[in-house]
Amino acid sequence: MPDILKKTRSAIIELISPGDRVLVAVSGGVDSLALLYLLEQFSKELGYDLFVAHLNHLSRGKESDEEARFVRKEADKLSLPFFIEEIDVAKEKFHLKTSFQESARILRYRFLEKILLSTKGSK
Repeated sequence: MPDILKKTRSAIIELISPGDRVLVAVSGGVDSLALLYLLEQFSKELGYDLFVAHLNHLSRGKESDEEARFVRKEADKLSLPFFIEEIDVAKEKFHLKTSFQESARILRYRFLEKILLSTKGSK
């Protein structure tokens, strides 16, 4: 096993216990996809369940929708449960009285917490 995978495996062992139900938020960017693939690679060996979540912020029109479809496709390829929600962050920021980025973060965390509760997720 390459050294980078050994280090990644060790880090996962430090953070995730056998039997954990882990929710990974995937934006569709390189970083979150790499995390998804690595977590999935070790999930069976280390004995944790994995779920995928994607929040479509509806901020980039067709591009946002294409990104959501792409993330769903990747979750399907890995046979992982997939959760998605669409929230118009540009509208919601007025109710939250915060910036777009702060509103997106608040709404994303609410979405992820809701999924963790519904799936009895642990992380």
